[in-house]
Amino acid sequence: MTLAIRTVGIEALLTPQNSVLLLIDHQPFQFANLHSHEPTLIVNNVVGLAKTAKVFQVPTILTTVLEERGGLLIKDVQDVFPDQKPINRTFINTWKISASSRR
Repeated sequence: MTLAIRTVGIEALLTPQNSVLLLIDHQPFQFANLHSHEPTLIVNNVVGLAKTAKVFQVPTILTTVLEERGGLLIKDVQDVFPDQKPINRTFINTWKISASSRR
């Protein structure tokens, strides 16, 4: 029998130790046909989120897709994590795992 422990109150809050930020494919071409929001606003918000994660030491994962065709991560985000190389995926679907990564 598995006993589930429910956390309530302050223990239920996210902390840098129990969370991660995943910034998926923030590349210039991803904003090319964006019509629902102003691209500059989105970039500014993502950069602000990245900076906040860094200040609070939240582990952050950066990804790109088809970097050789779609371009590098936007500079302002990469500047927040200058030593981190984004994971460059070859599949458009972020959740698809390539055969080589299953080994």
